[in-house]
Amino acid sequence: MNKIINICFSQSAGALLSHAISTKELQDNEKVIVLFDNLSHGAIKGGVNIEERINWYNIFERANPLNLFTDSDIEELKENYNEFHDEISKMDSSDTLYIWYGSSQEFCGMLYTLELLKDEKLNTYIIDVKDTVIKHKEIVFQVRNTGEIIPENIEKYAAAKRKLNSNEYKQFLDAWESLKKDDSILRVLKDGNVKSVDENYFDIDILKYTPKEFKTSMRTLGDVVGKSEEKISDEYIFWRIKELIKAGKIEHNGKFGVIRMEIKITEEGLKYLSTDKDSMKIWEEYKKDSDQEQEMKNKYREKGRMKEKISIAQNLKDVLDIETIADKTGLSVEQVKNLQKN
Repeated sequence: MNKIINICFSQSAGALLSHAISTKELQDNEKVIVLFDNLSHGAIKGGVNIEERINWYNIFERANPLNLFTDSDIEELKENYNEFHDEISKMDSSDTLYIWYGSSQEFCGMLYTLELLKDEKLNTYIIDVKDTVIKHKEIVFQVRNTGEIIPENIEKYAAAKRKLNSNEYKQFLDAWESLKKDDSILRVLKDGNVKSVDENYFDIDILKYTPKEFKTSMRTLGDVVGKSEEKISDEYIFWRIKELIKAGKIEHNGKFGVIRMEIKITEEGLKYLSTDKDSMKIWEEYKKDSDQEQEMKNKYREKGRMKEKISIAQNLKDVLDIETIADKTGLSVEQVKNLQKN
């Protein structure tokens, strides 16, 4: 029986596609296989090696204190690779293959998969989820990766599939070979192509959302991840925040490395940020918005203090004289007199 095999590259994408298939009337000939590993970061020089991937996560995941890489995670990663390779080995020429991608993680996963299948004669389609724009009333919705798709719209994305021809297949294999020659630990998707970049690639983005006054690091992390055109690993961004602290471009308050620590940009960080004029403008606007937000908080805080003072003064007006009440509450004598009149 001919099978339709959907391949995706994150657990969220796998859950989404599996759910979408489960709602179809005919689903016996369709399945989903998932590769969990994020091959957009970590060394892949010479090819993907499971032990080297584990070593990378043992170092990298320490950057996120809420997501430590445990022995059970190691076993899960190994098991997933074994299952993925086993499913790949079972495919034959009667199968139709759909490969879903959008982010750098998914693109790298696709290249790795195509390398595994290079000697097979398969009916292969690729689906770039960023090519599909969903319009609902006046809202335009464009996802950055497969895991962000709303299940009800899955058929619209699937309709955008295109057949992978031999020339494009070769281009993808060549791109993967090129990536495997680099020492880089970071790969990004730019203009439809994935490329190796320096590990500090996102540092300017981090600094332009790092305030002048102390704020929680989660705020900066959320702004960077949420406003980026590309889906970025939050673990990677938090790791870079820690590296920028070590480099003196960000200052921290509280226990170092804890995700709730507060951070602010330093003069050294501002000097580095100023090398990118567009990012510097964004930081200045960000600072202005932050200052306005703080001013509003101060106003509400002062308003709350005034209500508290008035409440205390009203409770004392039949007990103490006006001058004493003013002294005790911090209100002016005139303000206390007006309360007395009321």
